[in-house]
Amino acid sequence: MKISPLRAALFLTVAGLSQAYAANRPVDGVKINFTLIGSPQIVASIPYMTQAKKPRIIGPGEPPAVWLEVETEFDAFQEFPELTFKYFLVLTGKQGTTPKLLEGEVAHVDVAPGRERHSVMYIAPKTLNRLSDNKAFSVNNIAGVYVEVSTGGQLIAFGQKSTKLTYENFAKAKESFTDKVTDAFLNKGQTPFAPLFFDYHEAIKPVAR
Repeated sequence: MKISPLRAALFLTVAGLSQAYAANRPVDGVKINFTLIGSPQIVASIPYMTQAKKPRIIGPGEPPAVWLEVETEFDAFQEFPELTFKYFLVLTGKQGTTPKLLEGEVAHVDVAPGRERHSVMYIAPKTLNRLSDNKAFSVNNIAGVYVEVSTGGQLIAFGQKSTKLTYENFAKAKESFTDKVTDAFLNKGQTPFAPLFFDYHEAIKPVAR
């Protein structure tokens, strides 16, 4: 098929802009979503097991077992041997109480170039119950979620899901939070969601032993 000089020029211009864009922004299009989900129901056949395990019984007044899933979608314009996502979640409490800042980090490896890549972290049901004083956790308690993307210790992208505080203002204020929780987030490999959607989320860096 013959390509007109004008179309060829446009193609080269777009390609050049894309290369320049990728060089300046190796990761872009960061989007954050969070939702409450139940534990996955995985059926397995275990040889020699004479009695199946019964589901855990929820105690009187105990909230239902739900997880908080926080997922980040992003576009990668180059290959990354390692890409670190640091998650921040601002949780509001009762009126008159100070907000909590939850922090968590996951390192992904062998991230290939492409659009709509995914990172994810979770907060377990018992942790949510503790954070909400053993009452049903609501996403309405979340004031904002922020994610910082870095490689080699250098911040290269960020994302936010909040209407109250921009990332720039949050970055200035995050060190001033007096109530911080650093052990709430779990990466996917630490949860029962580990074997699900294996090719959907980026691979997690193995923990050295």
